[in-house]
Amino acid sequence: MTDTGRATVTESIVERLRGRNEERAENILRAATELFGEEGFHAVSTRKIAAAAGVSEGTLFNYFSSKNELISAILARIYEELTEKANGILRSHFATRERLQLLAENHIQVMSRDNALFMRLIQSYMNVDIRGYTEIAGSVLHELNLSYAWVFDFAVREGMERGEVRADANLPALRDLFFGGLEYCNRSLFLHDAFAEMPGRVHSIVEPLWQSMCADPASSPPADAMTRACERLEAAAERLEQLAKS
Repeated sequence: MTDTGRATVTESIVERLRGRNEERAENILRAATELFGEEGFHAVSTRKIAAAAGVSEGTLFNYFSSKNELISAILARIYEELTEKANGILRSHFATRERLQLLAENHIQVMSRDNALFMRLIQSYMNVDIRGYTEIAGSVLHELNLSYAWVFDFAVREGMERGEVRADANLPALRDLFFGGLEYCNRSLFLHDAFAEMPGRVHSIVEPLWQSMCADPASSPPADAMTRACERLEAAAERLEQLAKS
């Protein structure tokens, strides 16, 4: 399940990486990730990365043209994992409310695996690419975010088609509330070492959002629950078939 207009950057970086020597590319990426996280982007030279990866600096440049491309590849792989798991949730769950809860939990789980490193990588990227401040549109990081955020958009739009979400719901505002709340939650859990509280915290973020967007705030069951369930499954199956063809 992909949107070709949204996945282009992620796929171009990751697919190009897969066309090279897997083990050598992995070693370079691993070394760069560790050094960027420990010392910061500007303090680490390509020579130091090459030495840590067990290759020459010339070999490193055969795989990655610059440090900026290295950090873009690292971020691309993180976003690829986020997006792949999120798409899996859409394929295996059909109720919008459940999708939102699971998408939120997936976001926190992936980001929190090495929260400090991820935030430092983002900061390094923004410092390298001034467009992150002045011309975000078109930058690699922006395109990666679009590819991932599209999954949330798809879940909400499909909820609208099934009558679960209000037709007049403001999608951009819902997206901002969803990801903005999760980012703040992630930082809070990280700073207070409280990841054991994650499911409850996520529910407290998703539930008010759901109540503001759902077509039936009382969440009362339909008169004919079986019929409605079948209709939703059929609509979801048709939508997935259309996406697969495209």
